[in-house]
Amino acid sequence: MFNNKFLSKMKKFLLMATVGMMMFSACSNDGSLSEITNNGEARPVELSMDFTVSSGAETRAGRPLYSSEALQQVNDLKLYIFKENQGAYKYSKAISVEAFKNAEAQGTESHTYKFTEKLADGKYQFLAIGFEEDQAYKAPNFTENTTLEQAVLELKDNNTKAEEVFAGLSAEYVVGAATQSLTASVKLNRVVAGVLGYFKNIPYEVEKDSEMKQVKKVCVELVNKGTAAALKDNTTNANAGTAYKMLTIDLSSKEKDGDNNWYRNEAGTKPATVANSFLAGGYVLPFNKSVGQSTFKVVLCGEGDVVLKTYKVQVEGSADTDLDVLANHFYSLGKKVKNDTTTGGGDGDEDDDKPIDLSKDQIITITVNANWETIHDLELGDEVQ
Repeated sequence: MFNNKFLSKMKKFLLMATVGMMMFSACSNDGSLSEITNNGEARPVELSMDFTVSSGAETRAGRPLYSSEALQQVNDLKLYIFKENQGAYKYSKAISVEAFKNAEAQGTESHTYKFTEKLADGKYQFLAIGFEEDQAYKAPNFTENTTLEQAVLELKDNNTKAEEVFAGLSAEYVVGAATQSLTASVKLNRVVAGVLGYFKNIPYEVEKDSEMKQVKKVCVELVNKGTAAALKDNTTNANAGTAYKMLTIDLSSKEKDGDNNWYRNEAGTKPATVANSFLAGGYVLPFNKSVGQSTFKVVLCGEGDVVLKTYKVQVEGSADTDLDVLANHFYSLGKKVKNDTTTGGGDGDEDDDKPIDLSKDQIITITVNANWETIHDLELGDEVQ
């Protein structure tokens, strides 16, 4: 027979076993096995990141904006990891990625890179930013409290001109207890808009205050200037709030073309241009329209930057002059299809250059062109009185 001391020990053992089973059951029922096995700590996860820079039919080294070709050169790429925390995605860490070797690449580029990073269980989104040159922008100053909604790209100051930059955000990805590898993809599009002015037969003189005044400059002026963009969706985040002379064609060193009342200029080869034409292009961060104000203007200036003549730009077929300037859209005054040619297959071909003839009072068309993204046609409206 069992003595009392033995029975007392058995009761203690059974009690401890029962408590242990209850504790295990409590942990198992909440469905969070990872908390038991890993205590919520990060574990090594192999990331296979597929980066695609959406750039159209061609890519080549260098990216001065001299045509509507969707060229690009990504020399600096960074991956930013955001983890869900209390319903918001917050910055976790950054990874520098080997630059694309795309000097001779053709077509939209995709590259896959592999990393091994320590990731805790949870949901993630991956933000990628790719620069050709990043001198125009502040380094993204993300902290552990920065959410995706707060992640912005900013110009260094309001006087800095934007340069081409790409960004993209992945879908949501889940890391769990069994996750050893994760394959994610990010498609990068331009954060900036492109603006190009292509003019021919620019008047040598125009009438102003009953006198003929010499034209010294042609400017493409925007009603505003984007200074920061939200990287979650490449939309406007801040602007300068003042008019911006984005493109300026200086004619001070040019001569009159014989008896014609316009400036002479030899046909260019780098970039290719037609005779007596002038070309300028650049980038701007997105901004919203100012209702009731012309977003684009073409301005002829005289000595001392005195305004001699101003044209507003309107939507084709209507009187609308106010429009949003959107990321990855190309706004072209005149048609410049390729950097290195001026014609496609003959007169009237859709690939022909069509600079705007400023010697005539005619419609000027501005086109928002794709492989960038969307096409809108705009016209030059009446002279601003």
